[in-house]
Amino acid sequence: MKKVAVSLLETLKNEKLRIANWRKKEGTRDAVRQNIFDFLFDEKTGLPVENYKDDEVKMLSDCVFSHIYRAYPTVPSPYYEMAV
Repeated sequence: MKKVAVSLLETLKNEKLRIANWRKKEGTRDAVRQNIFDFLFDEKTGLPVENYKDDEVKMLSDCVFSHIYRAYPTVPSPYYEMAV
């Protein structure tokens, strides 16, 4: 699970989260949400299909999106940069 989370975060940080004001742009915000779901649902990159049902993947992707929305208004995250 940790490997999936790290890979997902790196993917988002290299792509969608670099867009200025991504949280304010509906299309970009929706794309981030969809990318999270697609990444977690994908058999190659995501969660093990034998351990997670479709509704669990949806719930987890919503939780991940909420965290990303709060913690990454910009890249690098102002919250995690303080901790370093």
